[in-house]
Amino acid sequence: MKTNQAHDETPSQGSHFWHMSFLARNDFGLTAQDRSGHWTPTPGMTRLDAMNELRRQVVEASPYLADSAMLSFDIQPNQL
Repeated sequence: MKTNQAHDETPSQGSHFWHMSFLARNDFGLTAQDRSGHWTPTPGMTRLDAMNELRRQVVEASPYLADSAMLSFDIQPNQL
């Protein structure tokens, strides 16, 4: 895990923060799910490219979201 400085305990973060929310079916009906994180897009990527790649990664980690409806997606620079 990379850090910003040799003595810094905080791990480096990606250049962007992202958030997705989903509506998925489960054994009891419907469930709302959300996922978020930080990530650094490949130079030249569009927002659509980023959304598709991040959704692919989310579904890889949570296969039950493969057939879910994405309710929202946002990606912003990870700086204040």
